[in-house]
Amino acid sequence: MSKLKISLGAALVTIALVLAWVFIPTHVRLSSEILNQPVGEGFKLIGHKAISTKPEDGKLNHFFLIDESSSVKDATPFLITSDPFIKVNQTDENKLSITINGRVKQLDNDLWVERADGTVQHWFISAQINYVR
Repeated sequence: MSKLKISLGAALVTIALVLAWVFIPTHVRLSSEILNQPVGEGFKLIGHKAISTKPEDGKLNHFFLIDESSSVKDATPFLITSDPFIKVNQTDENKLSITINGRVKQLDNDLWVERADGTVQHWFISAQINYVR
């Protein structure tokens, strides 16, 4: 009887682990900061390495455009790429030009960035993407 209980317990634990592996969603944690560049008046571009629980994502970096007094904790990245060395130029007021030499997973080129006083500013981003495998 004892062996039967142990076998059933082991089977239940195995089933629970498989179900957890299948149904637990993936998530991303931000690691070390790779870019902190002021752009415009009162704004900065922040880049972080990202650690994902999804193995096929590989090594990705998240880039944020935020107010100088804000943090990236509540911000959404406008760019997710494999290139940690993006080149950024401010071409005009509230306009950025970015050169990326790597895989781009996500790019949002029309941003509304919230300031500390509650107002928002519209930013436009143009990108030149050179991805060679």
